[in-house]
Amino acid sequence: MRVGAYLRTSTRKQDLDPQRRAVEEWASRRGHELAVFEDDHVSGRRSDRRGVEDLLAAAERREFALVAVVELSRLGRSIGFVHQTVERLRKLGIKVVLVSSGTVLDYDTLEGRALIGALALAADIEWKLIQERNERGRATIKAKGVKVGRKPCNVSLAVLAALREKGLSIRAIARELRVSPATVGRRIQALEGTAQAS
Repeated sequence: MRVGAYLRTSTRKQDLDPQRRAVEEWASRRGHELAVFEDDHVSGRRSDRRGVEDLLAAAERREFALVAVVELSRLGRSIGFVHQTVERLRKLGIKVVLVSSGTVLDYDTLEGRALIGALALAADIEWKLIQERNERGRATIKAKGVKVGRKPCNVSLAVLAALREKGLSIRAIARELRVSPATVGRRIQALEGTAQAS
């Protein structure tokens, strides 16, 4: 059987390899062929994930009969999104299997729908608890007088001026300097302000 495997990490501290190994070992034991779809460093709260979109497009083309994820939280951390995705797959005749437990999520049964709801709710609650812990951690650090957030980007105004003279757009300059377009925009405003003052 050909199986669509979906892998996702949400932070740069995480690695897809453990999920990949778990899915590959599971598929190997059953003689399944895998088509792997990935979203690396993407929040499960987002519905516009490229890996999920590619997975669902392949499902529409009937490229596999089963979708494998290590845990339901990898598919998503929003109850609505998880239900919508599992239901969309069900309508295509495709079920979802949780590799970590071997559970096949069957949306056609009351028990299956209850299990999907419980797991999706748990993933949603876990995400909210993580956010609360992060907020408390930031508040504690701020109380100690430590600055929280990204380090300021040092963009040379001379380099910026040279790139602008070449006719590059703000987005092109941002890519060149590996900073955000907003940062480039602010530096350009500063640059223009300096030019007017002189």
